Amino acid sequence: MDKWNAEIASYLYQPLEGDLPLRLLLIHPGKPEEPLKTELVPTSLDEAQGSYDATSYTWGSPENPELIRCGNHELWVQRNAFHMILDLRSPDEPRKVWIDAVCINQCSLDERAAQVAIMHHIYRRARATWVWMGPPDEHSSAAMAYAASLDADKFVGEFSYCQFGSNWSRFAEKSYFFDPSSIDVDGGRFRDLAVAIVAFLNRPWFSRVWIQQEASLCRNGISRPRSAAQIPALPVWIMCPRYTETWPDYIQDQLSRTINNIQAVRIIQKARHYHFQDVYGPTEIVLSFEGLVIDVSRYEATDPRDRIYAMGNIIADSSQWFKVDYRIPWQVLYTDVARRFLDAGALRFLTNAGRAHQEAGTALPSWAPDYRSKKEGAHMISGTPLWKAGGASHNAFIPHTKASGSKVSQLPKGRKRQFPMSDELKNFRGPEKSLLQSFASFKCLMSDEIIYVSDVVDNESGDLETNIALIIESIKKDIAYVETLDAPAYINGDTLLNAYKMTLIMSCDSQQEVVRSDYIRTHWDEWWKWYEQGCPGYWDANFKPPVLNLSFESSGAAKVFRFAVTKHGYFCLVPKIVQVGDEIAIFHPYELAVVLRRLPPPPTTTTPQKQGPKQGQKPTNATQDPYFELLGDAYVHGMMENEARCISDEFNCRFEPTQAQLDKMLKASDGGRGEAWATLDLSGHYERIFETLGPRTVRLV
Repeated sequence: MDKWNAEIASYLYQPLEGDLPLRLLLIHPGKPEEPLKTELVPTSLDEAQGSYDATSYTWGSPENPELIRCGNHELWVQRNAFHMILDLRSPDEPRKVWIDAVCINQCSLDERAAQVAIMHHIYRRARATWVWMGPPDEHSSAAMAYAASLDADKFVGEFSYCQFGSNWSRFAEKSYFFDPSSIDVDGGRFRDLAVAIVAFLNRPWFSRVWIQQEASLCRNGISRPRSAAQIPALPVWIMCPRYTETWPDYIQDQLSRTINNIQAVRIIQKARHYHFQDVYGPTEIVLSFEGLVIDVSRYEATDPRDRIYAMGNIIADSSQWFKVDYRIPWQVLYTDVARRFLDAGALRFLTNAGRAHQEAGTALPSWAPDYRSKKEGAHMISGTPLWKAGGASHNAFIPHTKASGSKVSQLPKGRKRQFPMSDELKNFRGPEKSLLQSFASFKCLMSDEIIYVSDVVDNESGDLETNIALIIESIKKDIAYVETLDAPAYINGDTLLNAYKMTLIMSCDSQQEVVRSDYIRTHWDEWWKWYEQGCPGYWDANFKPPVLNLSFESSGAAKVFRFAVTKHGYFCLVPKIVQVGDEIAIFHPYELAVVLRRLPPPPTTTTPQKQGPKQGQKPTNATQDPYFELLGDAYVHGMMENEARCISDEFNCRFEPTQAQLDKMLKASDGGRGEAWATLDLSGHYERIFETLGPRTVRLV
């Protein structure tokens, strides 16, 4: 698309000059049968404020573009942009709009970068933002008519009440479309309306990354066909489940897309509440770049860099995290952003990192997030506020600039990574490119080797009956293994069998509230019996499955994770790619556990070293210390609420302790009966894991 108008770009697009410059598209009036005539008007944001409308639409396929008359030239534009301009044309008066496909010289990387950097100003200062979701159809008409019938003030207020401050528990009480008490539609029309709303929510507009900025920053949003500003958000909110729900079988097609689009609009609503508190009322919400990009892989973007640029512009301090530059390869950009997070001590970015989220042979280091990732089975662990496996973390609002310098360093020559390089990477000469050959240092509080992993449930057919049979077989095999373990109880005092069952649900109920083993004892038998019967009624929206099933599906156990046991008896859920010999670890300060894979030492050389270590001197860390790859997040039963750091501090644990150090820790423990355990409010069974604890530095490649 950036090559379509290369021959006329230098004539049509004169360089933009001055403070916050931009071009507006003047759409000349005309009747539907008349050709579309437009012209570009150079101006500045200060001069144009409030006199133009911004636009939000889907770029769509580059195939079959349309020609429009722009000044003295004919300009190729995407079909969606063409139809939006046509739709916005007035029959009797000109209209000024800002539309990226035309107002930005797409042939100039420098201009694209400069205009993207000020897009948040463009949308903030527009009179209104027109949303074009494509031509209407029977589904969109039904969905918009239903949305228009809803009490907008009621649902906007409900959203605010549920979403912010200390009202998270109220989310369970929100209105929900499939709750009979929340909707008054005849039974015969209910199914058709549900299908129409889901089809509407699956329109490409909802999944574009740029709509996060476009819909968040303009006070007035107007949709085509005409509607109130809130209408697109209303069906989203009422379709949003209160917690894990089973959706009817007649709307299962593209269900993951529907859920992603629902979450996208929820983030828009959060941002609108933050930016327009004079309209929505005061809020305790905080918007940080770190928090905004964590779920950005949900969205579609033509250019991978736009996943960063679009989300960053919603906040005011984005320039401190990155510079908009379309010459920087996306791999370098993603790694550089991760470096800044790491230096700030904010590790939430690891949620998108690890080989479980990356393509094989990627240029990204394992510790760098892949914000494009939609890999099947790369399910993200949905945490609870109580989880602080590595201690409490903090939001990163600005990059940290401590004098101690970065936690990212260059790999030694013998450790350089080999990976295929695209032409873009080969031709890039910026200094940031060296980040792709770097390692990142993390403070590790616990690590242990995995000695058992369950079978991966792979069901190519996707049918429910086969899936159930494979899961049952996997659980039975796990239980048989657990029953062979020689331990009186799990480290937290649970029986081994209850600890296994709690691991399958990550110790959380369907609302992500932490539960204890009495939850399993109460609900397991009912769920297991129903599962062995083949989950009758599973697809019936009016059927309430056993309580435990919602917890089981929320965790992703058996389908997207594997059960694992470590050398010292930790029970875990780990990504599918994990193997025996990999290691569970906890980093400070990261809420989740992680899985690491130790890299083999570099090949030895027979050439004598010119300057080897002196006699009695230890080999240097650069040549002898191990390096690891990050595989992904993990759950470790009994270790998710800061136990690793508390026990390590209390007993002065040392990584790979000497026998004397271990004896000292065991003496203080007094066989699990010492006073320290009462102080920590922990079971003395934890003394079995002393050897796995103690601070050390882990280096990820």
